[in-house]
Amino acid sequence: MTAPIHSGLPATGFDHEALFYRGDAEFLAGVLPFVQGGLERDEAVVVAEPAPRLALLRDALGDDAHVVEFHDMAEIGLNPARIIGVWSAAVDRHTTAGRGLRGVGEPAWHGRRAVELVECQLHELLLNHAFGSGPAWRLMCPYDEKNLPRSVCHGALRAHPVRSTSTERTASDAYVPDGHAAAFAAALGRPTDAVLRGIYGPGDVPATRRTVAQYARSCGLPADRVDALELAASELATNSIRHGGGNGTLAMWLESGAVVVEFSDAGQLLDPLIGRTMPRQDQEGGRGLYLVNQLCDLVQLRSSPSGTTIRITTWR
Repeated sequence: MTAPIHSGLPATGFDHEALFYRGDAEFLAGVLPFVQGGLERDEAVVVAEPAPRLALLRDALGDDAHVVEFHDMAEIGLNPARIIGVWSAAVDRHTTAGRGLRGVGEPAWHGRRAVELVECQLHELLLNHAFGSGPAWRLMCPYDEKNLPRSVCHGALRAHPVRSTSTERTASDAYVPDGHAAAFAAALGRPTDAVLRGIYGPGDVPATRRTVAQYARSCGLPADRVDALELAASELATNSIRHGGGNGTLAMWLESGAVVVEFSDAGQLLDPLIGRTMPRQDQEGGRGLYLVNQLCDLVQLRSSPSGTTIRITTWR
């Protein structure tokens, strides 16, 4: 049996907790004391939730709501690869100012597409890698166990050292330390439709850009989405040529409600956080991937000794 963990103690490291709830009442019973506990200790409190949950929490907080920083997770986390950058900025901002920090973030909300939930799982695993050796702060991640697929809730137990409900808080027996490594190296699912493929090498970046743009237009994407994919294609093809062995493979296909463009090469990326946070001025590499993550609806990056694959999904 797991041992109880006292939720009132301040964090001594990165405290990453999955809160399982069923309905609005259990959501508030779990989240509200966590938020209020941070305010009582004069900690900065940052909440990232879909709009309906934000409204629910604001109403419950009353006058205290004005001192909480709220973000719409459906905006900042449309592509889950952007979320760590938001938390990283908050940690830097508040710990530099000498304040404690606690956050509430629900990336895997009910209504997400299945492929997005896969990336939410990787994101949750990467949080432990990103913040495990840094300043102390607490992050509660609510999971709607009534409506989310069971596999998503099981994945949350593997990604969080601590699990809780509205009535108890315990260690997670299913937690997998360094679980991000296997997830980052895992192969992506196979395409479900016919695939157009091509190979690019030195000198082929302009042609690759044009090919992606033409395909995007032929699929009926609006001009701004075409432009985003064209720029992403330029960045990713250039990265393959410079760092992936000098050439790569382009694949394009349709999924239900989406256009998918994928770049693969023989190189290996050793940093699973690359492209998820804003690169430092003195940092070499990562700017192209960061830009792609900001531009595109969904970006899936996997890398292993077998090579690197970056899959971009644009919703139609």
